[in-house]
Amino acid sequence: MTTSALPARHTSSNQRWKTLRKQLPNYLFVLPHFFFFAVFLLYPIVRGVQISLYDWKIMLKDQNFIGVANYQALLRDRMFWEVLGNTAEFMIITVIINVILALFVATGLKHKFFGSDFLRVLFYAPGILSVSVIGIIGIRVWDTQIGIINYFATTMLGLPRVSWLGNPDIVIPALALTTVWWTFGFPMLVFIAGLHNIPEQLYEAAKIDGAGHFGTFRHITLPLIMPTMLFVVVTQFIAHMQVFAQPYIITGGGPGNASRSATMYLYETAWKFFRFGYASAIAVALAAIMIVVTIILFSIMRRRTEY
Repeated sequence: MTTSALPARHTSSNQRWKTLRKQLPNYLFVLPHFFFFAVFLLYPIVRGVQISLYDWKIMLKDQNFIGVANYQALLRDRMFWEVLGNTAEFMIITVIINVILALFVATGLKHKFFGSDFLRVLFYAPGILSVSVIGIIGIRVWDTQIGIINYFATTMLGLPRVSWLGNPDIVIPALALTTVWWTFGFPMLVFIAGLHNIPEQLYEAAKIDGAGHFGTFRHITLPLIMPTMLFVVVTQFIAHMQVFAQPYIITGGGPGNASRSATMYLYETAWKFFRFGYASAIAVALAAIMIVVTIILFSIMRRRTEY
């Protein structure tokens, strides 16, 4: 029994080594990306969590460890909850309009017709602009004195000027509409790609059965587009929860703190007041919120993707 077991173990070892040699090129291809992932993403995340446990002072070698004191202070920070509410309002408005409008337009542009390619390019074109350009355009559109909307409203319609960026009740919707115009193209193209994966035979069968446009959309398009919908909603949620440049450039967070976002508050805490430990705690808290909400979105929408 001993003489037969040794060759078996030797053969098994040789087989594992041959398998490893075959898989080695795969690991070599993955290694460059893993290196950059570890250096520029994984390490900063771990380092940020570590800094959040300290009263971190810049240029000091020995930092004061305070444990979860930054997180306890964050729970009592009214400013944090205010800017988090602003961010949530902006995110909800932007995501809802973006998803509904993108799906609606994608349904119309699914099939080829004269000018469809031009319309796709036209709708996607704002997405190639930098956020600085979007900020300048937003100011020119919404400004009370020199804004395009107020100019046409007062000149052509005789309406009074509206302080779009100076009214706390409408400043976030104004920023959200600007962002929708800027980011609308990407979810539209994703929905177009998702609609192309729906078999045309289903639409033909529904047409034969006498289903109208609304019934076809409700019972065929909407259920079968849910996997794409999940991707769009999650990516849009994560992107717009990190809004920074639009309020920073267009309103500066005003009026008061009405349009100040959570990432603006994080940035100012770190680089204006140099409270790096507290800023890291804000970053960790925002990341935790986004992770929890993303898991909830997956759990809710995944059930609808099972068809």
